[in-house]
Amino acid sequence: MRRMSGPAVVAAVLIAMAAAREEWPHSSQSQPDFSTCSSGRDACLMGTTRRGDDTSTCEKAFQVCMRTGTWDTYGLDGRRMQGVARR
Repeated sequence: MRRMSGPAVVAAVLIAMAAAREEWPHSSQSQPDFSTCSSGRDACLMGTTRRGDDTSTCEKAFQVCMRTGTWDTYGLDGRRMQGVARR
């Protein structure tokens, strides 16, 4: 196996980092609105559909939110928010 020189290694690492950066979310992207139970459901459905996940958790979280005012989904992309407006 051939050894790479120092500058070639640095260049390869910088190219790989630049390519990976394109996939990172940008800070200017707006965050989903979870101020009401309905907007939380809409954001949840959009995210789960985009990822190809099961959307039934969004409806369950919406029902609980309408009763308690707490949006609560579990899993890798889940979130828990209290004091959500019940509408």
